[in-house]
This record gives sequence, C-alpha cells and structure tokens, in this order.
Amino acid sequence: MFHRLRLNTIKYSAIAQINLQNNLAYAGELAYRSIFMVVILYVFVQLWQTTYRVVGAAVIAGLTFSDTLWYLVMTETIELSRSRFANQMSEEVKDGSIAYTISRPYNYLLYHFAYGSGDMLMKLAINFTAGALLVTALVGPMPFNPLYALPMLASVALAMTLNFCIQGIIGLAAFITEDVTSIQIIYQKFIFILGGMLIPLDFFPDWLKNLALALPFNYIVYAPARLFVSFDWARWLNVVIMQTIWIGIFALALWALFRAGLRHVAINGG
Repeated sequence: MFHRLRLNTIKYSAIAQINLQNNLAYAGELAYRSIFMVVILYVFVQLWQTTYRVVGAAVIAGLTFSDTLWYLVMTETIELSRSRFANQMSEEVKDGSIAYTISRPYNYLLYHFAYGSGDMLMKLAINFTAGALLVTALVGPMPFNPLYALPMLASVALAMTLNFCIQGIIGLAAFITEDVTSIQIIYQKFIFILGGMLIPLDFFPDWLKNLALALPFNYIVYAPARLFVSFDWARWLNVVIMQTIWIGIFALALWALFRAGLRHVAINGG
C-alpha cells in the first residue's frame, strides 16, 4: 500500500510539474496579465486612502491603512491565482469526453487537482510579487514576519484545496444542469462579498460578519489574508482546523457527485 501511495504521489507530482514547466515557458505572458492586479491595487490604494482620511482614524476595525492594503494584496493574489476549472469539467460532461478521460490510468479528480496546482503555483508567485512591489512602493513594507511563511503557505494551500472541491462540485453539476456558468458567477460573487475579497469582513456590521464567518467562503480568501497581516498561532490553528473540516465536507460531496456521474456515463455510454 505504501509503495502504491508513493507511486501515486510521484505520478501526480509529475503532472503538476509538467504544467508548471509549461507555464514557465509563458512566464512573460503571466507577468503581463499581472498588470491587471497592479491596476486594481492602485485603485484600492486611492479608495482606502480617501476612506481613512474621511473617517479621520489611523485604525479601523483593528486594521491600519497599511494593513488593509496588504490584506488586499493577499486577497487579490488568491483570487487571481485560484483554479477555475468548473467550466472545463462542465464541457467534458456535456460533450461526453469525460467517458474517455475517466478511462485513463489516473484518477480524474486528482489529475485535475495536480494539473491545476502547477498552474496555480506560478500565478501565486507572479501575482504576489507584482502586488507586493506596488504596495511596498506606495505604503511601505509588508507587516508579515517571514518566520511564519510555512504555516501561512499551509493555510493558502488548504484554501486552494477547498476552492478545488467547490469548483469540482460546480463543474460536475453539469450532469444535472448542463450549463454551470450561472452557478460559477454566483460562487464568484459569494467570494467577492462573503469571502472578504473586496472588503475585509472586519468592516462589516456584526450580523453580516458573523454570517460570513460561519460560511466556507471566508476560509478561501479572508482567513488566509487576515493571517497575513496579523499572524497569530491561535487564529492560525482555528483557521486550519475549519479549512480542513470544510474540505472534508465538500470533498465527500464531490466524490459522491463524481460516483453518481460515473453511473450516469456508464448507463448512457458517454
């Protein structure tokens, strides 16, 4: 069993590595795309600078102006780097090509996870670098202590895994709805608002903040970004535990939907 696990680890790591190497060949294109992030962050700098000036406070809801901008660097990095393969899976379901891909010598879901990871790693590095350079120049160095880099990366990895599970459920929902574009849009809006991508949840009214904190979306964006600007071991442990719990819930749902989809493919022949 250990030997099989080792072979699977090597196989899916190779898939991720191949996609990472493919992205390295087009690193210039990815860097060009990061200009979008720089523009968005520049707009945020002007917006929040005005907000703090109008409020007349150096700290709002426990966050300084610098904290808020660095928080947004992390939220934008995660948002622009996370996998969006739901539409790809949906197309495979609709055109029947999933019947061929599931017959290949790898697990369909793990393949997508590994392949997406290679793409995600390059995007994370380039997007964060672009955002960090801009915000450092405009508001000063980041407040994050490099000593916490590994636990921070662990939380980001769990956030991306949770996103993968939800994206997978959306993609395989094509077995029922055929087109998942509308579901994808709704999910994105949840990430924007209840996930804390555009505005830190700390700035929300208590009732809305508590609602957002009870939902899984904040563990994809808000929780890792909040750790980035104010790392605390107790907060990190709570975040990691909740991320793991939500991953378990959505992973089970994804696996159940995938198995049901396999039966559908077997009955209808693709």
